[in-house]
Amino acid sequence: MLATLLAVAAASAQAVDPRVAEALRVEWERVSDRPGIEGYVYNDSAYRIGLVRLAILGRDDPAQAPTTTHAWVYGNVPARGRWYFRVRMPGTREVVNVSIESFAVIAREPTAETP
Repeated sequence: MLATLLAVAAASAQAVDPRVAEALRVEWERVSDRPGIEGYVYNDSAYRIGLVRLAILGRDDPAQAPTTTHAWVYGNVPARGRWYFRVRMPGTREVVNVSIESFAVIAREPTAETP
């Protein structure tokens, strides 16, 4: 029984559309009420995703090379939807870029039917 479940899971994992990562993007901005950034992860794919890990490229001094800090997006990003995030950071840190480092595909979501 367990072998059958593992085989089904492996087959399902291989069937996931490889273009899911291409359908993801991040929009962010600095926040003024406390040091950090906030924004949205947009998911234009047909799959709900979770365990989204952000890579935040930043530096404390303009003469320094940027270094990466990681943060998690709490919650699942629905298919064809978006999900809010907020990350605390030192107020002096210049954020150069925010990108999605990794994520997990949870399930394919059906498209809404119109009457």
